[in-house]
Amino acid sequence: MKSILLLSVLTAFNFAAGADKKADKTSDKKPATEAKPETGAKPAADAKTTDLTAGGLTFKAAAPWAAKKEPRKMSAGGFTIPGKGGAAGVEADIYHFGGPGGGGDNETNIQRWQKQFVPDDDGNLPEGKREEVEIAGKKLIFVTFKGTFLGGSVMDKDRPKLPGYTMTGIIVPTDDGSIYFKINGPDAAMAAAADQIKALVKSAFPDAK
Repeated sequence: MKSILLLSVLTAFNFAAGADKKADKTSDKKPATEAKPETGAKPAADAKTTDLTAGGLTFKAAAPWAAKKEPRKMSAGGFTIPGKGGAAGVEADIYHFGGPGGGGDNETNIQRWQKQFVPDDDGNLPEGKREEVEIAGKKLIFVTFKGTFLGGSVMDKDRPKLPGYTMTGIIVPTDDGSIYFKINGPDAAMAAAADQIKALVKSAFPDAK
């Protein structure tokens, strides 16, 4: 009888000791730490660029610029700034044909841009406002026209007439011929995008002030 009682006591003691050890192990577990935000993570609105290389220069387009899904024929690519409320936005096409005089000389291209506007009642095409801008030692030519712009492609037979439009042509000299920007849109949209246009062009010259 005594042996049976002793065995019961030992069994109870071992059970209690095992429970204590289990409790100790549970208490030794470290509490789960809260997930910390990743350091250096940038919000989605931060400048994420789309790159386009032409003539040995890489242009970096940040928001609100968006890459064209269907670039124009013969262009190296292009970008757009969507218009607000369904209105027409800004469209930028970039061309580079390579080699000296590729795509024609500067004056030929400027005249071509001018002819993409409808003449006035006297048959005169709009006069372009020309500006020479030096960036990183290169002299770029900016030419701006205003009036009724002919949309679509120069190859189209019937082109839509778009009154109240601005077109800025930009000529960027390189060692492998000039790069030609053709940027157009409604007057208000182009005026609002002036800083973005300059930033897009200057993005190819990271050392420029």
